[in-house]
Formats: sequence, C-alpha cells, structure tokens
Amino acid sequence: MQDRLEIFGGSGEPLLFAHANGYPPGSYRRLLDRLAAQYAVTGYRHRPLWSRQPAPVRADWNQFANDLIHTLERSASPPVWMMGHSLGGVVAMLAAIRRPELFRGVILLDPVFVKTRLALGLNMTPRSRLQKIPMIRRALNRPDRFTDVQSAFDFHRGKRAFSGFDDEVLWDYIRSGIRQGEHGEWELAYPAGWEAAVYSSLPLVWPRLLRLRVPTLGIRGETSDILSAAGLQRWQRLQPKAELHTLPGGHLFPLEYPDLTAERVLDFLARQPR
Repeated sequence: MQDRLEIFGGSGEPLLFAHANGYPPGSYRRLLDRLAAQYAVTGYRHRPLWSRQPAPVRADWNQFANDLIHTLERSASPPVWMMGHSLGGVVAMLAAIRRPELFRGVILLDPVFVKTRLALGLNMTPRSRLQKIPMIRRALNRPDRFTDVQSAFDFHRGKRAFSGFDDEVLWDYIRSGIRQGEHGEWELAYPAGWEAAVYSSLPLVWPRLLRLRVPTLGIRGETSDILSAAGLQRWQRLQPKAELHTLPGGHLFPLEYPDLTAERVLDFLARQPR
C-alpha cells in the first residue's frame, strides 16, 4: 500500500490528496506544503502510478474509487479530509458516496463535471475513433523520454498547458513526473497509455451528486474548460449544502495559484466543527 501514498508531513487531522490525470502528487508540493502547516497531509497515487498492468483502452473511474477505498481501509486513519483535483475530485466524490464513514468531508478542485451528453458521447465513441479525439491523440503522441532532467524541464516550459506554472511549480512537476529508465534516459512516470485511457471515458456525475452527503467544498477555475460556470450552478442546485467558489485560473488553477487555493481550503476547513 505504501506505493500508493506520499507523505508531505504536518500534524493534526489527516488530509489526503488525489491528483489529476498525468500530474503525480509531488506536482502539488507548494499547495500541499501550505496545508501541511495545519494538517497531516498525504498524497494519494492513482492506479497508473503503481499498477504493472498495461493501460486499458478506457479507464474505469469506479475502479479508481475502489482503489481509494481499499487504501483508506488499510493504510490511512479514517475518517479523513479528502481533497482531489480533476480526476482526483471525481474519484473522491465516488468514494465518499459509497463509503461516507471514511470521510470527514471532500474538497473538489475543478472536478470533471461535464454535460451528460458529452460524457455519453465519449463513452459511446468506438474504440477505432478514440485516438482521433485531440486530447487523446496529444496524450499518446507527447514525448515521453528525455536525455536529462533539464531537457524535460525546457520542453515543458515551452508548452501552453504549463504556461501558468511558475518555475518552482514546474520543477515540482518535473521532479515528480519523470523517472530514470533502465538505460539511463528519463521517462514519464505516468504512462501516456494510462493518460489516454482516462481521457477515453467519463462517469455520469450529476445524478450521483444528489447522494453526496458529507461536507463539501467545491472550487472552479474561472476560465476552466472542464467545469463551466453553468456547471457550478447546477452543482449548487443538486447539492445545496455544498460551499462552492470560483478562483482565478483555468482547470489547472491549483498549480497556477497554489497559495490562493491553499488559503481558500484552509478557510473552509477552519470553519468546520471538530
């Protein structure tokens, strides 16, 4: 089980963090270090970072939730505060609905809550056409090997997806996101096949939100292309007791604005009954 967990330190109530697709927990070091000033913070690694199985064509997000539940039952000290970004937010939600006694509450950072028709359309896309979807094609075609750590940093520094990261956060992503291979080269720790498999499926989230009963903080990135402003309003209607906010940045706002994100999370946690 220890290959699924990454300790960030701190003391107090346990807070477990589940990362986005392709971004290992260490990518969020600055955010998690801020939270570790008041909580015992642990990063949780999804299946692509520890499974030896080849990536499927489509990932099963419910299996990811089962993995999280299994880990909490055996390795953590539930109930925990559970925070998740993107994929991690949906997995946290699914697990908290299934086993609410394991969670003090959930903090969902730009979870993948998209329109039902988009999720159904993706799930019904024939396998032969999946690789034509731009996000999946980019995941499969991105360079996954580098001669050294600096060249990996330089490559990602020039990519639009990482343009909102300052150098410190980008280095955190590089140090946690690549590993040395058998022949001395550096490779992505999160396999491209798994990244594409996650992009190839989506669970239907809206009906499930009606069953999410634990204390909930939800935060959307102001320019997110994943969770829309209308989606945030729908979320509020389905879960009226949830506390929902918008912060600057896009879908990756926890990495673009880690200090501001930490402030909002700590403010929410400070107002919860002990």
